[in-house]
Amino acid sequence: MIDDLVSRLNSEVPALHQRASGVLSFTELMNAKRLPENANAYVCPNGIKGGKAEGGTGVFKQDLAESYSVVLVASSQDKAGRKALTEASPLIKAVIEAIAGWAPEQGPGVFQVGGGRLLGFKEGRMFYELVFSINTQLRTPQ
Repeated sequence: MIDDLVSRLNSEVPALHQRASGVLSFTELMNAKRLPENANAYVCPNGIKGGKAEGGTGVFKQDLAESYSVVLVASSQDKAGRKALTEASPLIKAVIEAIAGWAPEQGPGVFQVGGGRLLGFKEGRMFYELVFSINTQLRTPQ
């Protein structure tokens, strides 16, 4: 699902200039103590929440909500970050519009917005997290 989200961001959000990637790229940057110069998006798994479970004729079914974070990293020119938040607002909106209501494959759900929050500022960069979830279903034979 991470690869699907990365592909969707790269194809639908021109402001990212193909700079969406998975969490491993972000981890490598942080470990190297480097931060991106331009707007980037990093997709991370954010957990699974179990829903209603049903047992039936040889099949166990359970609804699941899979959650993913999209961490946006954008340049911040001022210490208070006001300019960065203003400039990032269209990017945040574009990411929401690209993901909300979309699903990578036919299934029981589409991505929904779970929330967004400012994570902070570091070395002239703003970090903003958007959380999306999608309903799926676990089906296993009994």
